[in-house]
Amino acid sequence: MSSDIQLDDCIWVRSKNGEIPPFRPLMRSLEQRGQVVSLDIATAADLQRFREQIWKSDRHVILQGLLAKELNAIQPVMADRKNFSIMPIDWWSSPFWFSQHATFNIFHNYNGIMVRSSRASLVAGSYPPWFYLPQRRLEYEIQSALLRPAALLTAPLVELINWRRRATATPARMVYFPFPIAEVDVPRNEETPQHDFTSMGATMGTWLMRDPYVPASLSFANLYADRQRLINLIGEFDGRPYRVFDRRRNDKWLPWEELTRIIRQSQFMVCTGGLHRNSIVKFLEYACLGVPMIGSVLPFEYPWLDLCMVAVDPMRITSAELKVRLAEAVEQYPTLRRNCLAVRDTLLKLYHPDTLLDMLQEQMSGGPVRPGYLKDGVQRVSPTMEGTRKVSLS
Repeated sequence: MSSDIQLDDCIWVRSKNGEIPPFRPLMRSLEQRGQVVSLDIATAADLQRFREQIWKSDRHVILQGLLAKELNAIQPVMADRKNFSIMPIDWWSSPFWFSQHATFNIFHNYNGIMVRSSRASLVAGSYPPWFYLPQRRLEYEIQSALLRPAALLTAPLVELINWRRRATATPARMVYFPFPIAEVDVPRNEETPQHDFTSMGATMGTWLMRDPYVPASLSFANLYADRQRLINLIGEFDGRPYRVFDRRRNDKWLPWEELTRIIRQSQFMVCTGGLHRNSIVKFLEYACLGVPMIGSVLPFEYPWLDLCMVAVDPMRITSAELKVRLAEAVEQYPTLRRNCLAVRDTLLKLYHPDTLLDMLQEQMSGGPVRPGYLKDGVQRVSPTMEGTRKVSLS
């Protein structure tokens, strides 16, 4: 079953969260088309203004990158109006009501499609630590660490509730829209190497799991424990003999220009998708900046990533094993660097926001994900599938 939704005639609703770097390419494309409505729900008057804007038209609405609190605030509006699709940031933490009532669930990460269609688990292999201490004196980290024991204690009850929610769930129509990238955001000028191994990613990632297809025991778990362990191990070799840049030691906000300069001054970037194997845009950014990576590969997306990465198992590798792997990485650097530069132009075309919007339109009309985005052998779920019943193998 195809849809008659035309993306050029949709209203895209975003919040200020949509201004962060991963969403800038898409927002620029949409703004050029005059399709974006910014959401501000600071006051009741703001919410009323949003209601009036949305009800002025019967055009299809796409909710892009909204936080859970924003979705909860507009839920009564969308329940009355209907005719919407959702493109969440972290689908596992988004209110499930929207998934149930959306025309399309638009996933940035293919793991969402695989988990929702019962073809994969969110976390496979190493499980996050049961407990942890906050890494910084941030309210969200402290609260997460304190809430973690309660999440584990209540997980059996929540799992029972989730089982009932899954049993009565309305089958979703799911399509894939990977994070885009634009050439304007990828400086090409060369930098003199200053660092052998650099870590720019967060090492604390915790969420309340609102999706019934995700184990409740993962609520407030640190799904970036793999990154934390890997950069901690690499840090042991700082000055012995490697030059290691760990952003945690320089915990200040960096403008995009400075951030990309440090990346281009690095021989390798430490990069994982977390224990939930998320296709974060950093993989794409690093490759397009011409910088190889060391970390864990992804199971579903980015078939080109193996050409640009030294793969390790962050949760299982020992310090002695990593010492050998780091030496191998340095030896392989010239080849990996050439690989990144060789695929850059292809990636900038594949993941250009306009290209991805065209592919999204094709999927909404019943077409498949185009070649080049998913790994060989990945089980592809039909974009117009009803629930988990219609599954085709690549």
